[in-house]
Amino acid sequence: MEDVFFTATKRALKNITNTFDTVWPIAVGLWNLRCAVKGVKDEWPLITEKQLADKFTAGSGIHGVNYKKTVMTQSWEEQLNGLSWMLLNSTIPIYEEWIKELNSDIYNGTIDEKKLQFPNNIEREIARLQGNASQIMKDAFYQTYCIKRDRNYGNIKVMMMCYRAFKEARNCYMHNGMIADQKTVDAYNAYITNATLQNLEIKELPLFKRNPILGEKIELNLRSVVGFSYVVIKILVSLDSELVCTKQAETEFRKRWEQKNGKVKRTLKGDHEKAKIQAMQYVKQCRFPKPANPEDMVKYLLQERFVMP
Repeated sequence: MEDVFFTATKRALKNITNTFDTVWPIAVGLWNLRCAVKGVKDEWPLITEKQLADKFTAGSGIHGVNYKKTVMTQSWEEQLNGLSWMLLNSTIPIYEEWIKELNSDIYNGTIDEKKLQFPNNIEREIARLQGNASQIMKDAFYQTYCIKRDRNYGNIKVMMMCYRAFKEARNCYMHNGMIADQKTVDAYNAYITNATLQNLEIKELPLFKRNPILGEKIELNLRSVVGFSYVVIKILVSLDSELVCTKQAETEFRKRWEQKNGKVKRTLKGDHEKAKIQAMQYVKQCRFPKPANPEDMVKYLLQERFVMP
């Protein structure tokens, strides 16, 4: 059984994990490179860039490393700040791509993608999508997913305030040379005014290194961007659970069923109780949790011709 309902959500969570699997070794490797180069420079002050490259880069296929700038000029704090932006620039697109994938593959273009990126719009958009409801999916799976870890839809607006603050910072990085604009200042102020450890259900608030000041460079820190990535995870799984209630959840169900069974029509046993157990096993094989409404689910499977009597 998956921790989330939609395949797009599973993929987004995996991408976040893969990002961390890349960033952490880079950070550790950079730290060790700094220590090694400084040690060599202490013992051999006149060593050249070429000699450093021969020692540390040989065999890697990487060229053009400026060891003086990387190790002797830039502080570790400055390099961690650079890694912070790298991580932020990887995390924001994962959420944006999740929305696009759901919209194109499952929702047939009916999602207003922008509204899922702003705190004042997101609840209305989810409610609108839930207006096209699937009672069978809601009854079968909604409660199961709602009680899983990291769900916090009751505070989705505050979580989106956090998202918006970091998204606006990322926009400034991409388009304004990391200089804070009014949107960033306003988004960050709204976030820190409303967010608490309690309503975000986290142990430490993700904060910029200092509050953004209009016209000045934005300063992040790696610890807070890691915390922000965790908030994005909570947003993803919380929205995933709410979207189980929509009619399009049946599209996801059908896709997963066909991926597992192809066009083969499963035939249920003649005995009612045995048929019910059999049908629930088929659902489980598609990596869904056991439906909370077995009787109704069997009727649904028969009605939609997933199985034959």
